[in-house]
Amino acid sequence: MISIPKPIIKSILFGLLIISYSCSKDPENIVEIEETDTNDCFKIGDEFQGGIVFYIDATNEHGLIAATEDQSSGAIWGCPETTDPIANQRDIGFGNANTNSIVNNCTEVNTSAKICSELILNGYDDWFLPTVHELELLYHNRNLVGGFSSTNYSSSSEGKNNDGIYKDVISIDFGLNPVHADRQQPIDKTTPLAVRAIRKF
Repeated sequence: MISIPKPIIKSILFGLLIISYSCSKDPENIVEIEETDTNDCFKIGDEFQGGIVFYIDATNEHGLIAATEDQSSGAIWGCPETTDPIANQRDIGFGNANTNSIVNNCTEVNTSAKICSELILNGYDDWFLPTVHELELLYHNRNLVGGFSSTNYSSSSEGKNNDGIYKDVISIDFGLNPVHADRQQPIDKTTPLAVRAIRKF
């Protein structure tokens, strides 16, 4: 029988311990490790931290989670009389900032942004209304997340109308026959739209 030195056995056991903990999705069980190139623990469609993962960034450690059901079938964006931009960021990573800006500047109750901002779901209270690009990602992974209707969903991104005034919200058409090929559709801010909250991890 081959005898394995104790230091080698300890190294093997420590390595197994790191693998076990580094793939844990329970934040209380995550331990610090020196460096990892990738994290194979998360994938699109995973149930995690209150919803379903629908986006993972380049670090493979962070991304976006969607609620598994709509928060409203029809809520307005708000600020219909405001002509200056309030929340016109469209890129991934700006949904939370857009949402906060809408909440802080629009006085209407039950707007799409306020519904998301005030949401407490599955133990989490940091939900927000996605930007149009975040909402596009959600559309592409809609079958893994589930619960969507064939209608227009509100983003937190606003846009200019034909007069060059910020009076529109950029929605994404989740229907079978979109008006535009890219599914982006500018709609007046007073039009009730479906709402799906997301959060980041």
